[in-house]
Amino acid sequence: MRGHKRGIWSIQFSTVDQLIASCSADATIKLWSLSDFTCFKTFEGHNTSVLKIHFLNNGTQLISSASDGLLKLWNIKTNECVGTFDKHDDKAWALCVSKDEQRFVSGGADGKLILWKDVTHEKKEEELEKRQEILLQY
Repeated sequence: MRGHKRGIWSIQFSTVDQLIASCSADATIKLWSLSDFTCFKTFEGHNTSVLKIHFLNNGTQLISSASDGLLKLWNIKTNECVGTFDKHDDKAWALCVSKDEQRFVSGGADGKLILWKDVTHEKKEEELEKRQEILLQY
């Protein structure tokens, strides 16, 4: 499988689909099909090397960490970055996701371990409640 222009830092198998995600020093993330070993999606948005990658939410999202300390949350279907998280002052070398995918930990060259919580479902519920309130007002 060829496609990255610089070295690959990490790969991750999807537990849901026949996919592999890879991240590279070329600042991109690529999704690869295991059936024919082709790249079918490239995610661009990091400005520096992408060091770690993990699938989240039953394979619908990716979380990545980079050498500038930023973490990004990606929607796989739309190919969009849906969140950028900035708590590290240096490279975010480590990224580990809990078994239930509700929490993850990032570790950086700044000596920090940061515990994160996935609030995607809570935000969706809040948006739905707000829409219902607006509809009830009319």
